[in-house]
Amino acid sequence: MTVRVASLIYLLFTVAVTNVCAEESCAFILSGYESSTSKGLYQKIGQEYQSAGIRPIYIEIDWSTSDITDYVAQAKSYMSKCGAINQYFYGFSMGGVIALALAAEEEPVSLVVSSIAPFFKEDLEKSAWYSPHKIYKWWLFGDSESISMTNIVTSINKSKTKVVLLVGSKEKEKMLQKSKSLASDLINADLFVMDGLEHGVSQNGHIDHIVSSFKKHL
Repeated sequence: MTVRVASLIYLLFTVAVTNVCAEESCAFILSGYESSTSKGLYQKIGQEYQSAGIRPIYIEIDWSTSDITDYVAQAKSYMSKCGAINQYFYGFSMGGVIALALAAEEEPVSLVVSSIAPFFKEDLEKSAWYSPHKIYKWWLFGDSESISMTNIVTSINKSKTKVVLLVGSKEKEKMLQKSKSLASDLINADLFVMDGLEHGVSQNGHIDHIVSSFKKHL
């Protein structure tokens, strides 16, 4: 076999492999703050994606940095693990904040956010400087004011991304209102309130309820 023919075969093989990878669908899954996607909820969400022919990729965040922009950067590093044309995002609480920031840049097919955390620039601007909400966010996340919900909404509304917002009926009022305002501001978004559920995934039946709601809108 000549070098020219061998090079041509290698080129055709490379193109074929690249096309297969490019056509793959991947789902990027993000946990809540200081949690891990190795936990039950996220594994079950991944299984549902898998059943739909979408490869789940579990994003593990180093939460010790205390910067939301760093969390987003860490999550973006996982994008190279799947060169898929069709991307799907799922995020819970703080993972939902990260997933929204990613969706503004990556334009996934769909984004499912459970129990979005009110940790955006606009949330802090509405609070008095001495409010426990603002002090807590400053102490926990030094750069909360760098993540603008207005900018994120503007970017997502320019895309074809379908957004599904899930929130428990017994969650804190700030979280309920954040989900409702997002559903109102996003052009292609649906809000589903899960009856009787609080924030977190330790409540009896919470995981099954989230997964059941998720399946309906996958």
